Amino acid sequence: MQASGHLHFYVGTYTDSPSQSRGIAKVSLNQLTGELVRLDDVYPLRNPSYLTQTSQAIYSFSEVAQQEGAQLVCLQNQSAFSLPIEGDYPCHLDVSPDGHYLAVANYGSGNVSVYSLDNQGVPVSQVANLVEEGRGPNQARQQSPHAHQVVFQATLPRLVSVDLGSDAVRFYDIVEGEFNRVQSVAMPAGSGPRHLVFNRAEDTAYVVCELSETLVVLSLLNGEWQVTQQVDLLPESEKGEAASAIKLSVDERFIYVSCRHQNRLSCFDVSGLQVQWLSATSSGGLFPRDFTISKCGEWLIAANQHSNDLTSFRRDPITGLLEATGYRCSVDAPVCVVEPS
Repeated sequence: MQASGHLHFYVGTYTDSPSQSRGIAKVSLNQLTGELVRLDDVYPLRNPSYLTQTSQAIYSFSEVAQQEGAQLVCLQNQSAFSLPIEGDYPCHLDVSPDGHYLAVANYGSGNVSVYSLDNQGVPVSQVANLVEEGRGPNQARQQSPHAHQVVFQATLPRLVSVDLGSDAVRFYDIVEGEFNRVQSVAMPAGSGPRHLVFNRAEDTAYVVCELSETLVVLSLLNGEWQVTQQVDLLPESEKGEAASAIKLSVDERFIYVSCRHQNRLSCFDVSGLQVQWLSATSSGGLFPRDFTISKCGEWLIAANQHSNDLTSFRRDPITGLLEATGYRCSVDAPVCVVEPS
């Protein structure tokens, strides 16, 4: 049997004590066995809790308050560029398909910061600061807006913001450098929307709601987004207001969601007219903040923040079901996993 190849993944972490992480980590996965191995760190940075990559650069930030030095970081080869972020506790970022813009969701201050990128993909300056109002019924978590995700659509020049604090998903058209809100979708009260994923046609969006621990389906009907379905992430399970990541399989047949309170990865069949819950699998650790599905579709890697490890799973592309490999890799406070382009 020939030796198998390896896949590589970048890992965002929290570095503040008691974590011993120093910044963006890197691991490899053996494509024959699923074994995970810690490699040399990519870049030292305080609390790089989320990251994304294009063909030109790796982008991340320091998830801290603005007065503590919240900054956007761009890594290219051996060079690093940074800009201050005018917001508190950034938690998510995305780059537009045309490479002109980078947006950052600031959870603490609730605003969305948008930056222009030059031809090399380096952030130049802030070009928009999107500020909204609103709150939700959850007194402990929804006193003000909390932008938790930003996504540029692929089929339209449009930016989408998911706001946990005000139970809203907002759509902004991008016209000649201006970001104009065209719709704000009211999510179920107290649901706390956290992240969403679009299908390729971008006429359906699946939203994981952190507080209600539900999956909400948005459908584009007559040019307007509407809530068309809501299902529990873990039927008949105790809830803990801690749902987190969501991913859609490449064939668009299955949705996966991580449930931190229950330490489970939940799987849904979305190939039919209605979403159907299929299964729940232990994440193999504690508090699965994030996970990713490999580009080949054969593997799922979970980041268990509180047990300080990554775990790997074989994924059946036919049934969607996950099988734990038994392999784990130690990384302190892992909170994001990304496979390089």
